[in-house]
Amino acid sequence: MDLPAGVGVVARQRPAHGFLSLLRKSFSAHGIYLAIVAVYYAGYLTVLRLYPNMQPSDFLLMAAGFIAFSMPLMFMGLGFMRFYHIAVHVKPERPVAALIADLKAFLSDRGRLAHGLPMVVIMILFMYVFVELKANIPLLNPYSWDVALAEADRVLHFGRQPWEWLQPVLGYVPITFLMNINYNAWFAIMWMVWVFFAFSDRASETRTRFFLTFFVAWIVGGGLLAIYFSSVGPAFYGRLGLSPDPFAPLMSYLRGANEIVPIWAIPVQDMLWQGYQGQSVIDGISGMPSMHNGTALLFALAGFKVNRGVGWLLMGHAILIFLGSILLAWHYAVDTYAAWALVLILWAAMAPVARWWHGRRAHIEFADALAMRA
Repeated sequence: MDLPAGVGVVARQRPAHGFLSLLRKSFSAHGIYLAIVAVYYAGYLTVLRLYPNMQPSDFLLMAAGFIAFSMPLMFMGLGFMRFYHIAVHVKPERPVAALIADLKAFLSDRGRLAHGLPMVVIMILFMYVFVELKANIPLLNPYSWDVALAEADRVLHFGRQPWEWLQPVLGYVPITFLMNINYNAWFAIMWMVWVFFAFSDRASETRTRFFLTFFVAWIVGGGLLAIYFSSVGPAFYGRLGLSPDPFAPLMSYLRGANEIVPIWAIPVQDMLWQGYQGQSVIDGISGMPSMHNGTALLFALAGFKVNRGVGWLLMGHAILIFLGSILLAWHYAVDTYAAWALVLILWAAMAPVARWWHGRRAHIEFADALAMRA
């Protein structure tokens, strides 16, 4: 993904003074996200009062874990983006040295830092509430939708489960391994897109639209809908004691494939089930809707606004995520259809909201201050 040209191998130096003032303006310009997080947290506190059995986690411990997990992926994503910029647009004789110089310029750019740091804070606050709610879905609403969702898949796909249509074509160990890689690459791609927009050198409506859709989609899809349509997904269908299990042959194939090559879905699914049983700290099973798929589509929609080629690459990733979510037994197909519909609706709805916010005084003042440093 190409970045705005404000930083290259040889970057224009911005004034060193005024960073704290710019940062204060940036927090004001991010007020809409802070308001969203505040409402989200208020809802969480309400849930805590209604369900006294919920045991909130330590915020500082969660924040430390989130940073430890996310920072390497963020830097990896940044490295890939800047390498693409160097290789495609700069084409230096010494690419490694050029990349190092470019990364130093990017990371020392005070305008980008002022733009992105508030989003880091907002993301940490947001993820705390999200993780807390997701981990407590079985308490808030015990899993009860899997039979209905599996039946919906069967009816919609002409009397067979989607994996039964796909497996004869794609059910080969090398393909399963590649699907597995793409599915896990979602984390790196998410942070690549997130870093690109969070630390942009300009305050664009596309950036605002992306983050508004991102946060609201996770609140509605990963929160409200996930709790209401409480479900575990195909991988855990039989473990819930549901019978007959239409996914048993798929799970048998995946476990066999995992003995040949690493299929990371299998150990992760085992850890999640242990967490559900209280035997592991890793928990949070949730099937409907599939925000893994929903956000993959969001990345593509935002990507098209930046670069058509990148948009198509991200759309290809989203399609493979969809296929992988079925063939790796993570989701019912209807989980994805619901998430896609939600993201498409929100993406359209947030366009006028982004335009409105960009007309607010706080955003205009920050955008002007950011532009003056260019």
